Amino acid sequence: MKNWLLRMLLISTVALLAACAGKPLPPVTEYSLSPRIQPRTSTELRLPVTLKLAPVNASQKYMTTDIVYVDGKYRRNSYAYSRWVDTPVHMLQLVLQDGLERSGLFQAVLPSSSLLRADLRLEATLYEFSQQLKPGQESEAVVRLGFHLLDVRESRLLASRQFEVRVPAPSLDAQGGVHAINAAVAALLPRLVDWLQGNLATP
Repeated sequence: MKNWLLRMLLISTVALLAACAGKPLPPVTEYSLSPRIQPRTSTELRLPVTLKLAPVNASQKYMTTDIVYVDGKYRRNSYAYSRWVDTPVHMLQLVLQDGLERSGLFQAVLPSSSLLRADLRLEATLYEFSQQLKPGQESEAVVRLGFHLLDVRESRLLASRQFEVRVPAPSLDAQGGVHAINAAVAALLPRLVDWLQGNLATP
């Protein structure tokens, strides 16, 4: 009798595992960081200097394609079936490069891989890049970046600044978080350009 019960339990377990294995998993959706960048049409404020953008620094969690959401003070999770097309660090590197080039503020904006020597160097650190869930069925995107502007010619720090942008997400899912993160990055870029212009108004 005991052996029969064990045999039936084993058969039931195998059948359950087979049913679960046969169930198709939801497809993985990939999202991109493609904020709407508004280029400046005037070149009257263009400065006679070149800028090189250093590689963006960040913790390990932003060096994967996970879309991070926060549902508690210290609880960070990733969506199971949603991913970025690339790591946040790499995507931000390209977006910052594009935004600074379109600003028309510099003679040239060199990528970090360039072998040319620039007049200025902009270092960036990514501190927050997530969707944060709040009580009451609401969420918001939080993007926080720190910047150091360096004078390469004189080897000195010109200015430092952190920017944090919060944008309400239209929904509590990954799609809503991605939409809000894109809007937050789009709002941060002109603030960065204005800060750079203010610190370089007098060459």
